[in-house]
This record gives sequence, C-alpha cells and structure tokens, in this order.
Amino acid sequence: MGAPATPSAADAHHFTMFGMSKLVIAVVASVAWMSVSSGLILLNKELLSHGFHFPMALSGLGMAFSGTASYLCCRVFKIVEAKKNLSPRFYVTKILPVGLFMALTLHFGNLVYLYLTVAFIQMLKAFTPIIAMIALFVAGLETPTRRLVASVSFIAVGTALASAGEVNLSLPGMLIMFLSELFESIRLVMTQLLLTGLRFHPIEGLMYLAPACTFWLALGSLLLELRPMLAAGAFGLMAQRPGAFLAAAAMGFAVNSLAYIVIQAASSLTLKVLGTVKNALVVCLGVAMLGERVTGLQGLGYAVSVAAFFWYQKIKMQQIKQDSHGGHLLAAAVGKGGDGKNGSPGLPRYAVPAVELAADAVGSRVPDKV
Repeated sequence: MGAPATPSAADAHHFTMFGMSKLVIAVVASVAWMSVSSGLILLNKELLSHGFHFPMALSGLGMAFSGTASYLCCRVFKIVEAKKNLSPRFYVTKILPVGLFMALTLHFGNLVYLYLTVAFIQMLKAFTPIIAMIALFVAGLETPTRRLVASVSFIAVGTALASAGEVNLSLPGMLIMFLSELFESIRLVMTQLLLTGLRFHPIEGLMYLAPACTFWLALGSLLLELRPMLAAGAFGLMAQRPGAFLAAAAMGFAVNSLAYIVIQAASSLTLKVLGTVKNALVVCLGVAMLGERVTGLQGLGYAVSVAAFFWYQKIKMQQIKQDSHGGHLLAAAVGKGGDGKNGSPGLPRYAVPAVELAADAVGSRVPDKV
C-alpha cells in the first residue's frame, strides 16, 4: 500500500463556525462586512467633520485597538494559533517599514474626508488598481499585459469623467486622495518584497503590523497634532463621546475579522467584488444621509470605472490561476518539492503569498492586502 495521503492546504484550513453551512456563513459574513465597513466610513466622516479634525490620532486609536484585540485573540484566549515568533531585527527591518506606509495610507485616507464628499471618495477608490499596477511594474514584480493595460485605461477614463462631474471638486483633496492610493501601492510592493514567504493568519498578521502602524501614527500625531488638539479641546470632545470613538476603533477590527471569514467561506475575489458593491452603496448613502450631490456625468464615469474594475479583477484571477498551475508543474518537475514528503508537489518559494489583511481598518479606506 502507498503512503497515506497528505491533507491538502484546503483541508488543513477547512472553515467551520457554529455548525452552520459554508453558504450561510458566507452570506451572513458578507452582509455583516458590508454593513460594518459602510458604517465605519460614515462614522469616521462624522467624527472628522464635527470637531475632531485629527486623522492621525483617529487612525492611531483604531490601530491600537486592533493591535490589542489581535494580541488577545492570539496570545491570551488562543482563538487564533500564532505560528510565528519574529526576532527584533526582523521586526525593525521588515515590519516597521511596512507599518510606516500603512500609517501613511490610513492618515491620508482619513484626511481626505475633510476635503471631499464621501460619494466622490468612493468613486476615486476605483483608481487604485492603476497606481498599484504601475508600482508593481516599477518594482519588477509584474509585467502588465495588453488586456490589463486596457482595463485600467477604462478605469482611468471613468475616474476622469467622475472627477469632471464633481460639483465640489477640491484640488488639495484630489492630491491627498492620490497620496493615499500611492502609499497604499508602495505598501503593497514593500509587503511583497519584504514579507514574501510568510504565511500569517490575518489576525496574527494584524498583531504584528498594527503596533508598527500605531507607532508611526502616534509619532506623527505627537509631532503634528498634539498642540492643535490641546488648543481645540479635542480630548474633551473624546471624553464627551467615548462611545463613538470606541465604536470606530472596534469596527475597524471587526471589518478585518469579518473579511477573513468572507475569504475563508467564499474567496478573496468575493471580498473584492463586495468591496466594489459596498463603495457603490456608500455613494448612495452619501446622497441619502449626508445630502451629497452626484451629477449624471459622475454616475456615468463611476459606472464605467466599476465595469472596468470587474474586467480588471477577472484578468487578475486568470493570471493567478495560470501562475498557480505553473507553480505546481514546476514543483512536480523538481521531484520532492514543496514539503519534501511523499514527493508531493508544492508551490515554489516566490509563489507563496504574503500576509492578507482586508484592512478597511480604523476609520480608513479599503486596502486589500498587506
């Protein structure tokens, strides 16, 4: 008889919860993720627009909460098995740099709410794949195909139309939004360059990345926001509304946790599609609840961007499947690759994904991967 079959990665990470079927879990988690994520955006807009004009402090509070909650989940209550022990040198040379660009992404992602409407910000988020593709190309991590370039070109056209139709267009706001998306793309590149080969559970990854991000946000807030906060009585405002600030922080962690459940019960593509649908929902909520105006030209531009975004995601998923298939063929060709047991094929080193965090965290935006 041959050697017993080695359990696959899918079997090893089989996902169950409260005895519910996978379909029920996927539906419940998807609805919850969209609701909490949308609520977080509106809550942060409300906090930042009504007296608390300090995006670094707000983001820092949320990341501190996420870091503490993830530590409790991994180290105290053992809800998540923490498999990695990082050395101080590794943390300083690899985690802290990624945390810096994560902090910049969150800061500018919150700051933009002081300049642009919620609806318009969601439309501009469709532009993110263009900057990400350019950053990955410059770093030598991706070679765009003609179809990929065509899809992001249509995204650019749609975003341009949406911008042209914006009634309350703010050039500083546009620059801030661009910086947020630029830093998010740099963070993505740095993650692939510095953390490739590490397999973190998303909550475990958050346990390591959140303190690094919190450090940079706290440092920036101390240097740039402390005096204005004291002058404006911001700490008094926090004391008057502790529930709102605590809810914003807790919702950031909830978004990450629910995103992990969606990925496990459905797929990462499902999460990306839900993110696009959620952005459209937030556009509608901005109009209905905040009285924001969306012109016909904006609506047309956003529709073009969304359609092109789905095309972009389809192309990317096809590329991932092709790369995965090629990785298995390569591992099989070198014999006992991967885990080195029973001649079972495994992925080559470069194909191992890095940490995944669906971080619509702490009153931020919607970055997908860390």
